[in-house]
Amino acid sequence: MATWSVGSISDHITDMVGTSNIPSSISGTTLNNMIGQEINFVEEFTTTTIPDAAIPEKYQPSIIDLTLSKLLLMLETQEGGVDSVKLGELSVSSSSKGGNAGLAQQLKTDAILRLKELSRQTRFTRVTC
Repeated sequence: MATWSVGSISDHITDMVGTSNIPSSISGTTLNNMIGQEINFVEEFTTTTIPDAAIPEKYQPSIIDLTLSKLLLMLETQEGGVDSVKLGELSVSSSSKGGNAGLAQQLKTDAILRLKELSRQTRFTRVTC
């Protein structure tokens, strides 16, 4: 991954979920606003500033997962959700009960754990013998 913008993340999420699975009421500006909200969350969590046009690589996975989690939950409430979502080797189809909601929760949990790792400070102490 290189430095991405909100639009790049939006395109990536759309590719992951599938254009046909995202209604026009959510795609475009609404999806970009969702990404912006998650960027704000990550900024608050990590106490750093993240520019919309140049999102550092270390924050991208968490922003993607948080946005995807919110999107999947939103789609779950509209028209029965999405048919399937593929994340790398993991594939979840709507034929599995609650699959999208379970995946959404797991994505959110993973994103929060990743952010905790980024914000953890390493402390060294000097040991004398």
